[in-house]
Amino acid sequence: MLGRIHGGLVFLLILALGMTSSYIIDDPYPSNKEEETLEDMTDEMTKLDELSVRGIDKKREQQLKKRDDQAVRRQIETKAVLLQKTCLLEAIQKFGASKLQKKEKRQKLALRKFYQALQHGKKSLQPGKVWLEAKQSEQCTICVIEKLCEDQGILTALRVTSSGEERLKECKLRIFDIFEKDESHDDNITCNENARFRTADGTCNNLKNPGRGSAGDQFLRLVPNAYGDCVSSLRTTKEGEELPNPREVSFEVHGSNADRTNPDSQLLTHLSMNWGQFMDHDVTLAEFPGINCEPPTEDPECINIEIPEGDRIFLDRDIHEIEMERDAPHKPEKLCRLAPRGHSNVITAYIDASNVYGSSEEEEALLRAPDGLMKIMKPVQGCPLGDFLPAAQPGTFCPSLDDNTPCFLAGDERVNENQGLMSVHTLLIREHNRIATFFGKKTLWGPERIYQETRRIIGAYLQRITYAEFLPLILSTRTRRDFDLILERGTNYFEGYDPEVHPQITQVFSTAAYRFGHSLVQEEFRRFTQDGFEHNCGKNSKAEFPDIPVKTFGDPTFLYQLCNGGLNSIFRGLMKDPAAKVDGRFSSAVQEQLRRGAGDTSDLIALNNNRGRERGVAGYTVYRNLDLCNIQPKVNSFGDLLKAGFDPKDVQNLKKVYKHVEDIDVFTGAMLEPDMVSGGLLGPTAQCLIANGFQRLRLGDRFWHENAPNETLNTDRTAFTRCQLREIRKIRISKIICDNMDIPSVPRFGFIQSKVRVPCEKLPEVDLEVFTTNRCNIPARSDSVSNDAGVDDYHLNDEL
Repeated sequence: MLGRIHGGLVFLLILALGMTSSYIIDDPYPSNKEEETLEDMTDEMTKLDELSVRGIDKKREQQLKKRDDQAVRRQIETKAVLLQKTCLLEAIQKFGASKLQKKEKRQKLALRKFYQALQHGKKSLQPGKVWLEAKQSEQCTICVIEKLCEDQGILTALRVTSSGEERLKECKLRIFDIFEKDESHDDNITCNENARFRTADGTCNNLKNPGRGSAGDQFLRLVPNAYGDCVSSLRTTKEGEELPNPREVSFEVHGSNADRTNPDSQLLTHLSMNWGQFMDHDVTLAEFPGINCEPPTEDPECINIEIPEGDRIFLDRDIHEIEMERDAPHKPEKLCRLAPRGHSNVITAYIDASNVYGSSEEEEALLRAPDGLMKIMKPVQGCPLGDFLPAAQPGTFCPSLDDNTPCFLAGDERVNENQGLMSVHTLLIREHNRIATFFGKKTLWGPERIYQETRRIIGAYLQRITYAEFLPLILSTRTRRDFDLILERGTNYFEGYDPEVHPQITQVFSTAAYRFGHSLVQEEFRRFTQDGFEHNCGKNSKAEFPDIPVKTFGDPTFLYQLCNGGLNSIFRGLMKDPAAKVDGRFSSAVQEQLRRGAGDTSDLIALNNNRGRERGVAGYTVYRNLDLCNIQPKVNSFGDLLKAGFDPKDVQNLKKVYKHVEDIDVFTGAMLEPDMVSGGLLGPTAQCLIANGFQRLRLGDRFWHENAPNETLNTDRTAFTRCQLREIRKIRISKIICDNMDIPSVPRFGFIQSKVRVPCEKLPEVDLEVFTTNRCNIPARSDSVSNDAGVDDYHLNDEL
């Protein structure tokens, strides 16, 4: 009892100290205060007590396990070395050069060459030689680990006690548990510890592990892989059988929106959907192998989805299979590595605006102008449409039928997926050039410095808008507090940077949890005049322009339509129209009309579940029952779903297609979960998995905009001054739209539905002058950040 009282007093003291800070004044969402209830406080006191006791026991247990693992590891390594030569020869015989030649030949014969062009391009295509070596390594791993698990000495050392197939599975998972935590170290990466700016490819953010979170780094796993064979094959049912047809799950469980009955969100605007997608494209892009999966095919890397009998939606369009290829296997530095199939994130994991600037120096060179600005395109018609993104390179797939309205080039190759996304990309390019132009006029900086300083600010803006405007609408206050997602206020620094935290995106985040945004998509993007946008219907002017059907994926023509308002009308529509409700239901545009190129129509929900299965992502109940998430009640039966608040109709539909509750795909389960009582638009599992991802993106980023200057952590040169932080905290998505579009008044918060429009000049203005000097009259904790002498020394990278 004494421990509980003590824990409670500590908690109350912390709460009291927090309430005296200046954050209340700066809260951008005054209706969403960080309030604590009596229930929250009781839970916190109980948690503190449990953690203090559990922490001691867990530490002791970890120390003993580490010692045992090291001894077993040495024994396994010794035997694995003897097996690798034979197994690698077998793998090369099975996957020789002829396999690559056959793959490339079949790819050239593909009838639908661009069937996934809107999701992948040349950047994310795995080179053929790398693909071949990755497959050889995977086959070698399968061979080595099966032989190891036949060795009685290894089984004894691993303390495997089960028998039959379970023995093999238990053996594999224990070996992976010992070896999978190995992190690759690229000795060829040379870091400048004094660099002020991020590298283009994300290397050297973590100085101890310079490849961590960089382009090409592997996605992480929160839980052990759930491959059918524990190494690489698709996830199976509890009994080892094939899981239900993904299209059947989509149709029978999630239903169809052919009648357009899906309800609207009562809170979010359609802009929130596009911002969520834009930020997804800043942190995750899987590598694909480029395999022709047109039927008929027996290639095991093709995981086509057969259309079930009676599915008239697809069969009436003569579509009998949805083509789908597996994501490319990650090629380890050391072949035959004792680890399951992994996957490469080909862009930087950090929130660094790589979707604006690219994830390599080569991409940067394509996008940058010589003067520190970003390249732009002026529409050839000469219409006053404003600056556009540069035109896509020759040979890029583009649905536009007019050479005068080309598709676009950006830091992320998925820029052309839809018109809302294209518009957000254009907005950020204009904002870069607006800030860079200011620096060009107000300073004597050269082009390199102008570019880097502006890039640094844009990255901070993306972090600020995402954590201060977007996530508070998706996640509850309690979830954000528990996962360190509530930003500092006023002029306070963040002291939470931890170089031991791995910022890389998890498999479940990228394949399931963060794909909740697919539920927000409406059937169209509506466009408005300023009168219609302001709900001023008394004026004699047309309030609406023709809608843009979302099913016209990739067609940029609408952005060039001056007579229909161009980008201005699109942004008015995004800020006025509601998003669809997050409810496990989806628009027909993504569920039944998803066009990926000529002659190819797909179902995004079916693709999502199939993607999770082929990436070895565990089922829904595994994540729901994680200690990390601390969700009650635990779910171990279909009856438990009812106790957890699931709609009885949804449970009935789930039982219709899934034999066991453990078989439910995590995307489907998370999307059907009821909202949390404590707030947020998602259920507890999705909130936990998303919050975990954004927590690591904050804590594991040395260049995070709020980080305090700390010489020991090498953040003394990367930190903003307190004056600069104060200005960054003024930014809002609505203000960026004001500054770069011809829209005189906007909602105060662009992601929240509101009929009230605020004149742009009434929104907080970021004073860019504070970024031209490191002089700051607010006392700082490091002389390197606040220099009363006003010396303009930004400790630039060596090459500047």
